[in-house]
Amino acid sequence: MKTTSVQQVPQRWTEILGWVAAGEEVEVTQQDKVVAKVVPAPSARVPQPDFLARAQAIWGAHPAGKTLSAVVAEARGDES
Repeated sequence: MKTTSVQQVPQRWTEILGWVAAGEEVEVTQQDKVVAKVVPAPSARVPQPDFLARAQAIWGAHPAGKTLSAVVAEARGDES
């Protein structure tokens, strides 16, 4: 997470907005205490894939009595 001081915000506002637009959260500090946080708007956040839902769609909730991690390892050839 990026950090900037209250005093630096006016000079760095364009840079801070660039960080936030890229998905970063920025803490604003005053006398070494966090006093604010600038975060991306919910619509601007990059959605995270739901890997569990994807795996369940491919192999089902309980494929062949194995855990999903075992099925994934098997598919990768990681059967150690």
